[in-house]
Amino acid sequence: MKMPTSAELGGIHPRSEQLIELTRSYDRGKTERASVEKQIELDTIELVKLQDESGFENFTDGAFSWQDQFRPVVESLDGITTGTRYSRWFDTNTFYKKPTVNGKIGLALFDTKKFIRTDLLPKSETWKVSLVGPYTFSELAENLHYKTQSDLVSDLALAEHEIIQRLKADGVSQFQISEPCLVYRPYREQALSNAELEIALATLRGTVEGIDARFTVQTYFGDATTILPYLLKLPVDGIGFDLFETDHTRSKIETKKTLALGIVDSRESNIEDPRWIAETATRVSKHIFSDNVVLVPNSDLKFVPRKVADAKSRVLAEAARLVEERK
Repeated sequence: MKMPTSAELGGIHPRSEQLIELTRSYDRGKTERASVEKQIELDTIELVKLQDESGFENFTDGAFSWQDQFRPVVESLDGITTGTRYSRWFDTNTFYKKPTVNGKIGLALFDTKKFIRTDLLPKSETWKVSLVGPYTFSELAENLHYKTQSDLVSDLALAEHEIIQRLKADGVSQFQISEPCLVYRPYREQALSNAELEIALATLRGTVEGIDARFTVQTYFGDATTILPYLLKLPVDGIGFDLFETDHTRSKIETKKTLALGIVDSRESNIEDPRWIAETATRVSKHIFSDNVVLVPNSDLKFVPRKVADAKSRVLAEAARLVEERK
């Protein structure tokens, strides 16, 4: 494998046992919010230290204050409320409050701190934020306002475009746009139609257009084989897919875009061997070749305990070093 190989995280990292207990105590009215905030800061600092010691190039703050993947976006927009109904997040043991669209979507009050703790990240490193993409957002929300999904997803893309612009102005330069519903839709049996794919691709282009930042579109929980050629034509810097669901041997692709290989399993507590990760990445490179490869979890690591997630993060970094040493 001649391509440069690195490792990074994305999405929500699991909370420590201390933060989980404090959050539960706060919900019962037995703990002050200040105690929860202090522990969020400690969790963030520990994750930053792990990334620094592991040699990560792009840093995430772990999104420890996020209640679910939608909440910061919902709280930053007009026309959407959090709702009261809980839904399962794909095939995992976690749930999210289904966003309810009840008016025209637009940017409301914006607070960078809802999305990322820039005050706790090293100034000399690249900061990364992960957002649910507009198509997946439209699939998993309850739409009570827009006449068509096309209109809904178009306004979601415009709103996320504005959010990204604000985050970029505050120092974030790397963004992961997560679109699992391009490969797996939990509430639909039929496959993505050509018309739906065109809508999704158009809104992804609108989300990133004109913003001077690095973007990766990440898919997970489903086989990305058939849509990889379409994703690779998007005006983004990288494309990611879930190696536990995608049969990479069915593809023969060469690209200059970064490939984010979802190569540790976020839904499994078993900690992968870094040698296995390195060997798997090498095998993938014989079918899908890129100028640059990033080893990543196949989705957010929030589905496993904190100690397991930290260990998986370290083996990702070790695997990337092994790949580099074998060149």
